[in-house]
Amino acid sequence: MTYQLVLQVRGDSLVDFDVMTNLEKELSIELNDIAEVDGHDMGCGEINIFILATNPTAVFEASKPIQARFKLLHDVKAGYRLLSDDIYTTIWPNDSTDDFLVA
Repeated sequence: MTYQLVLQVRGDSLVDFDVMTNLEKELSIELNDIAEVDGHDMGCGEINIFILATNPTAVFEASKPIQARFKLLHDVKAGYRLLSDDIYTTIWPNDSTDDFLVA
């Protein structure tokens, strides 16, 4: 796995934590053949789920139905980076011109 995909959602309450852990579990199960869910962090008003992948765009596409079940697809931002680099490429939302940052 040469890339790190990050799914980022605003939030930091206990309810958000419960949603995040359930989402992380579902992603782990559903993406098992194409990626490895590598953990999460919370802070600075955001929740990040880290996923290791060889094709981050394909993994993100595969994760969309899971995110939709959790009603998060319209609230999530996604970006990826080479594991050997610190610069992220934004892939969601499609029309975003914002830099993708992990606090």
